[in-house]
Amino acid sequence: MSRRGALALLALAACDGPRQVAVQVLVPDLEGVETPVSGVVVAALPYDRDSVIAEMERRAPVGRPNTQALDTLFQAFHTPFLDFSRAAWRAELLTRRRDSLVLARKKAADGSPAAAELDARLIPVDDSLKVHAPELERKRATLAAARDTLWPRIERLKTAANAWETSTYAGYDTLVRVLTRDRLKTSLADTTGTGGWGVLRLVSGRWWLYARATDPQDPNFQWYWNIPEGGDDTVRLNPATGRRLPRY
Repeated sequence: MSRRGALALLALAACDGPRQVAVQVLVPDLEGVETPVSGVVVAALPYDRDSVIAEMERRAPVGRPNTQALDTLFQAFHTPFLDFSRAAWRAELLTRRRDSLVLARKKAADGSPAAAELDARLIPVDDSLKVHAPELERKRATLAAARDTLWPRIERLKTAANAWETSTYAGYDTLVRVLTRDRLKTSLADTTGTGGWGVLRLVSGRWWLYARATDPQDPNFQWYWNIPEGGDDTVRLNPATGRRLPRY
């Protein structure tokens, strides 16, 4: 075989072989800024998970219980949780800033211009921490009261919802094993690392990218993705491509 022919076969094999897809997961942080998330499992599935779930739910004799009551309780818990979480986050940022200034001040010679500048910069940070401390404690107390009042009811209602899920999705694993076997494919997965990136190596055919991520703004919600893979070498799983779903 000629060198040109060998190169042509190698090129063809490369086209038919696995291709690399970089996937980044980003969710809104406590201030609503889209932020990369590490530790999220991103999977490539050779079937549409949403279609499988929808069909199993359609066959259930009754719908998911307690959704309206749980939605109401989730909403009541959301505001005190987010208020406290944001206050605690700001306090942490102020504390980190103060620690950095204190460390720099220790290294500066007493009486030097650098020491004077650092002393001046410490004053507003200390003032902010003093103002912030009682506010943080008030919001902590409000959250504790909400948790004591709402959480037992949430857990009780979720127990029934979880039992419904166990019954409704009982055959899920068996069904998806059949789907993957019929398509002669297995699911692939990677865990996001620094910068929220994961890498999947896909063979030809149809794939869906699936992932779940915790919602920093509410422990009763999660970010969910199940999107068709469109052939791009880079995919971002963010609010524009995902859905924010309650965790019943």
